[in-house]
Amino acid sequence: MYCPNCRCEFEGWIGNCPNCRTPLLDESPHVQEVSNNPISYEALVDLVRENGGLLSIDLSTTDVGMQKKWSFPYFGYRYAWAKRMQGVNNGIAVDLLTTDVGTEKRMRFPYLGYGYAWGKRMEGNIGGNMLNLMATKVRKESKWSFPYSGYGYAWTEEMSGECGAKLNVSLITTDVGRKKGWGFPYLGYGSAWAKKGVLTLKLME
Repeated sequence: MYCPNCRCEFEGWIGNCPNCRTPLLDESPHVQEVSNNPISYEALVDLVRENGGLLSIDLSTTDVGMQKKWSFPYFGYRYAWAKRMQGVNNGIAVDLLTTDVGTEKRMRFPYLGYGYAWGKRMEGNIGGNMLNLMATKVRKESKWSFPYSGYGYAWTEEMSGECGAKLNVSLITTDVGRKKGWGFPYLGYGSAWAKKGVLTLKLME
């Protein structure tokens, strides 16, 4: 199920969005369509070279994946991650999809559960040229609320990879989305995801 307001996917949910109470939809909300003018790989390399060896593009998350689970007796776990990120620079579009998600859950005495999720791998293209990214730095935080609610937040801070044989690629998170909720009797659900980032292409040495 999907929330057209939060643009989040909620696996196993029915009815209203647990974040904003908007009625959930069976189909994914409309994802931003960016104008994609294909560019050859050599032209892309030349463009990076003309920009001093670096080309940066601002990205925004246009689709968020989310899951919620619980464990006896009072542990709540919510997982969220940036499912899709998109951006445009001078008509050259970037479209990235998360293809592998890391998850982890921890518990603390007596009833505090912390669930963490982050994008481990992203694949996509820039102007029609394929690129791959792997997480190199993940941030995790945990908080709690009286009496037994634990909230875990995690997101990918940095990713790195390659685009063809001549370009290194990095993705740095610049803004993080967060959601916190709870369920009867003592379940706390916290989640975070990369909301915005900067993708940088760099000529290989």
